[in-house]
Amino acid sequence: MTLFNKFSLTSLMFFGALSLNTFAQTTEEIASYTSSEISDIAGYFGISSNVYTAEYGVDAYRVTYEMPYLDSIILVSGALFVPQGVDDACSLPVLTYMHGTIFQRTSAPSFLSSEGQFGFLMSSPGFIVLMPDYVGLGTSELMHPYVHAQSEAESGIYLIQAAEALGEELGYSFNGEFFSTGYSQGGHASMALSRELETNYSDVYPLTASAPLSGPYDISGTQFIQIFENTSYSNPAYLAYNIIGWNSYYGNLYEDLSEVFQEPYATGLPGMFNGEMSAMEINDYLPFLLEDLIQPGLVEEITGDPDHPFNIAAQNNDVYEWVPQTPLKMYYCTQDEQVFYQNALVAEAWMNENGAENVSSSNGGPLDHGDCAGPAILGGMLWMQDFAVECETSFVGQNARKPWTIAPNPSVNGTTVIAGLPTSVTWEIVDITGRTIHSGSGLQVDFSSNAEGIYFIKTDNWGVKRVLVHP
Repeated sequence: MTLFNKFSLTSLMFFGALSLNTFAQTTEEIASYTSSEISDIAGYFGISSNVYTAEYGVDAYRVTYEMPYLDSIILVSGALFVPQGVDDACSLPVLTYMHGTIFQRTSAPSFLSSEGQFGFLMSSPGFIVLMPDYVGLGTSELMHPYVHAQSEAESGIYLIQAAEALGEELGYSFNGEFFSTGYSQGGHASMALSRELETNYSDVYPLTASAPLSGPYDISGTQFIQIFENTSYSNPAYLAYNIIGWNSYYGNLYEDLSEVFQEPYATGLPGMFNGEMSAMEINDYLPFLLEDLIQPGLVEEITGDPDHPFNIAAQNNDVYEWVPQTPLKMYYCTQDEQVFYQNALVAEAWMNENGAENVSSSNGGPLDHGDCAGPAILGGMLWMQDFAVECETSFVGQNARKPWTIAPNPSVNGTTVIAGLPTSVTWEIVDITGRTIHSGSGLQVDFSSNAEGIYFIKTDNWGVKRVLVHP
């Protein structure tokens, strides 16, 4: 159970000379689930009851709010998830989840897509959860500027501001803890949001911890280069999305799409990015070989010219060259065919070499992009929850029958010790999928044979504790 102490936010935030508090926001309730129904959602996603418990029912809202974009103030949308039945004495932490690549506007979180359902799971332990739809998705009808760091970050910042303004109406308040996560494009967006929060908003929305997941943090030096080291790419629709989306923002990547793509694709592609067609439909339209899609010589032209507009845009949207001051953990998998895992290693190395003290990465193993998503998202969520500060209330949880702790956590040299329970206590070690790894008894728990990751010490009578295992 995660409950949190009240915290008063009194600072005002400005964008240039324009106060964010002058921006408007509206809400409509889109769903309300009980804790039992949220447990069913967890089961649908294959999350074991050994590792996840739904604490509260959750109400979900679509929020429409304003944000700056190019030279205008535009309306965008996002989802807001609010746990119900939390003690009135407790304010709540805020977790902003950035969604992955979608092509259809109604696949955005505020339409409660599959990814949007994660909001219920993340909110039920006692979090305000925010899920921006981004520019051009959800209710926004602009062209989505795919993997555009500034608009991704600002869609998150302005949704946080809108949610804060809605707190009195909807019966909650922020406690001063702010978390960020997201998978795939959402990993890129989460990194961009985390950087923006620490760089420009630390006085009003201080970042507590962030978990970017399998994101293309190094577009210019890793993602773009590795795509074209192969003859084909698993999702050529992403390439078209990137080029057309960035050009809608920068305006200088091409004058005519035939400069980038061969026919018939140069003519046919623009109409396919209407917010209604799926990734599958666009991928099925495109050729298998990149040499049949990209104009001959263009890749060599780009890689040979540092001042090429695409290179400049790519560098503007690299999101790893900053030094986090708060804990940041990246998750990746080594068989990811869509977002190459070296993005995380490059980011981790650069941050640590430049003075970061709380940056790490976690190898999820030889999984592809789709199979990596579930363990990474759950792992990131559970890791961040360890940084949340509990609020003392009159609520007594089911595991409060006897207080006990584990230390050290993370484990040191593969071991940790249980404190506060009988020396004869029996336990099981459960992994993030709910699978029992091994069992034993006594106060010392040995993880030396386990891979890096998040595990659970499950006792027969005293409940469950989470422990991190590092190499």
